Amino acid sequence: MTRAFSENARRAFATALLCTIWILLANRAGLPGWAGFAGCTAYFAAPRKGAGGLPVIFACVCSGMVYALASLRLGVALPGEAAALALTFLTTFLMCAGGKKALLVFVPGAFIGSFSTFAAGGDLAVIPALLLGILLGFACDSLGNRLCRN
Repeated sequence: MTRAFSENARRAFATALLCTIWILLANRAGLPGWAGFAGCTAYFAAPRKGAGGLPVIFACVCSGMVYALASLRLGVALPGEAAALALTFLTTFLMCAGGKKALLVFVPGAFIGSFSTFAAGGDLAVIPALLLGILLGFACDSLGNRLCRN
């Protein structure tokens, strides 16, 4: 067994173990498990990992959730295709333009927060699930790193 495969297997084991625990706890807590996996994905997709990357990941995912919740609320108040198209344009523009700000530089994180909130139909249970999912990603990464140390 090569060292690279061995490290990969250890990281895979850490992720599989913690994700299994997550889905068990999420189901018992009434949280959408898939949203936790979306948060975990945001962590692993982010350009900066570890504790230092968490503020940007949280900020970006949360900004996407806020944009989606605002769009859902405004969509009820402003029905019609033209309003929906305008809201889509505005929120997409703001998420992308926000990437020029240091705290919002991880634009894919904003989209993960947004599409997850839309997928949940605005159910607020998506919020703790996504945020805990980011921590799940951090925990998977940390445990994987610990298992790979000699």
